[in-house]
Amino acid sequence: MAEDPTPLTPAGPQVGPGPSAGQGQTQVAMQVDLSKMATVYCNFFRLSLGGGQEEVLMDVGLHSGIVMSGGPSPVMEPIQMTHRLVMNPFVAKRLLESLKYIVGRYEQAFGALEVDPMKRLRSGARPQG
Repeated sequence: MAEDPTPLTPAGPQVGPGPSAGQGQTQVAMQVDLSKMATVYCNFFRLSLGGGQEEVLMDVGLHSGIVMSGGPSPVMEPIQMTHRLVMNPFVAKRLLESLKYIVGRYEQAFGALEVDPMKRLRSGARPQG
């Protein structure tokens, strides 16, 4: 799957004229260095607030869905949490808006996404990707 090298929204603060920009302001282009970026797959996340009102924590990981037997009752394999993103609430809100935008684009191209797995099973919809 080819990745779009151009981000849809900036990851950091925007520098340049805003809606009320006057004379003498110039727009500064931000460069993004991808040389140290690592790619991980996640299909599970959990969100929490850090100590106080300064941080939003997002832990991501892999939920295999494997049911292990061998004991008196079946047990689901533990979810492997692999990464924690720590961000301030302002970045979290920009992430929220960016996710709404990209999911909206996906649904325009491929149809509505059903997030309830039981409804997906009943409708026969299969996950893509």
